[in-house]
Amino acid sequence: MTSKTFFESVEAIAEERALPIEYILSKVEVAMGVACRDEIHTGDIKLDVDFEKKRIKVYEHKYVVSELTEGNKGEILLEEAKLIKKSAKIGDDLRSEIDFSKLGRKQVSKFKNTFNNEIRLLEREEAYQFFSERVGEVINATVIDTNNRFVTFNIGKGTFASMPITELIGQETLENGSQVKVFINKVEKTTKGPKVFITRSSKDMVKKIFENAIPEIMDGSIEIMGLAREAGSRTKIGVMATKPNLDPKGACVGQGGLRIKAINTALNNEKIDIFTWKENPVDLIAEALLPARSLSVVIQDEKEKKALVIVRDDQYSLAIGKAGQNVRLAAYAIDWKIDIKSLSQALSEGISFSYNVIQKL
Repeated sequence: MTSKTFFESVEAIAEERALPIEYILSKVEVAMGVACRDEIHTGDIKLDVDFEKKRIKVYEHKYVVSELTEGNKGEILLEEAKLIKKSAKIGDDLRSEIDFSKLGRKQVSKFKNTFNNEIRLLEREEAYQFFSERVGEVINATVIDTNNRFVTFNIGKGTFASMPITELIGQETLENGSQVKVFINKVEKTTKGPKVFITRSSKDMVKKIFENAIPEIMDGSIEIMGLAREAGSRTKIGVMATKPNLDPKGACVGQGGLRIKAINTALNNEKIDIFTWKENPVDLIAEALLPARSLSVVIQDEKEKKALVIVRDDQYSLAIGKAGQNVRLAAYAIDWKIDIKSLSQALSEGISFSYNVIQKL
């Protein structure tokens, strides 16, 4: 029998490694089997655990069979079994306790080495399962090293992930020890543990942060219909309520802007334009171009999703955006091709249009 102290040590390992004690005990059994397997102990080594008394017994099992089968540990023929127990018969399980405390130094060393190796393998498998289940999720990560090519993070579960600086949010600089949110793209299993691919520049990260930060998106009351992002600069996101009397844009902004401020902070203060998704393409295009205000949306080809938008002259630069960013992101977010003209341009070119956009001030 092993001592209560040994059981408590197993409990401590399970708690420290954040693993179920049953998993640790299974590895104790494997290590015991390796340590005890010699010319004397040729059977199947198993543990008998008394959780209430915190006691572990180690038993050698020998299974009496009429014919040995390859790969089954502990099998013995009836003739050999009768040397152990005269009344033995086919199907018997001949069990004898092993006093682990009387094993030699070499066997103890075998146990330690095998157990430590099994725990490492278990932790790697647990970490792989943990991160595999979180592909497409946002997690917290701590910066532990930076250079001109990569940023390395501690992402928990004894796992480190190196992210190319091209996956950062724009030109952000991260200091060692700082905690940030990262998005898990994919996970690969390797002999050294899981290889976790992470990013901060993906538009999917923005979507997931919105889902986590806005309860109405989480419960399906609001849906994210379209999203375009230029990481570190600006994001446009279209939202639509699935329930009546719910303002989707207002819900995302939050009282006093608290919700959107928290999202901005997580994204290194990236600018975020939230617009209300509309079923009517005229209204949808006008909403997507906000904060610029439109006068008219001319649907040129609904099948090809091509439209011309006319804005007041003083709104033209805002509608286009710096280096065309506003119209570009709007087009990507709603999947339309959008051309912008000022009112004076439209009039001078003789373009036929109607003032068909009504937007609240």
